[in-house]
Amino acid sequence: MTPILETPRLLLRPLQLSDAPRNQELFPHWEVVRYMASVIPWPYPDDGAQKYVEYALAEVAAGKRYSWALTLKAADDDLLIGAVELTPTNPENSRDFWIGLPYQRQGYMTEAVAAVNDFAFDVLELPYLRLNNAEANVGSHRLKEKSGAEISKITEDVLFVSGKHRRVGWTLTREQWSANRHRFTVE
Repeated sequence: MTPILETPRLLLRPLQLSDAPRNQELFPHWEVVRYMASVIPWPYPDDGAQKYVEYALAEVAAGKRYSWALTLKAADDDLLIGAVELTPTNPENSRDFWIGLPYQRQGYMTEAVAAVNDFAFDVLELPYLRLNNAEANVGSHRLKEKSGAEISKITEDVLFVSGKHRRVGWTLTREQWSANRHRFTVE
């Protein structure tokens, strides 16, 4: 089961089927999906979020992933503003995330990633996380650098929603996270 995680401004709660309409509203925007894996259909279908949430919840039930809906603590509506997933058994990519356009560049994903990293290393006691991003995805790249992750692999011509890009593979160890965790503290 996906546990509830808290940050100063966010509540990361388990993804629910009822999140599908809000996911469908926030997710299918070019600025959100362009650097995501090409398995994301584009244009995004009208039932894309519903199908995805059903799939993710089946994976959670099978013990293959943790899926969180990001919600604002200050809001009374418990509405999803983005999502983070942790797939500890995936040898190539352990964590994925996205956040809706109105909520970008406000530090919310930094908070969410810190909480998920803490869970991965402190609760699950994982020795490392494998992370990936399109080289052109500057925000994702910066988060990984800030956490102390090191580039472990660069792959040419990987297909993303927006076309072929270099994919940067990273490794973040428990020790690296521990040494850099303070960089994610919200004042």
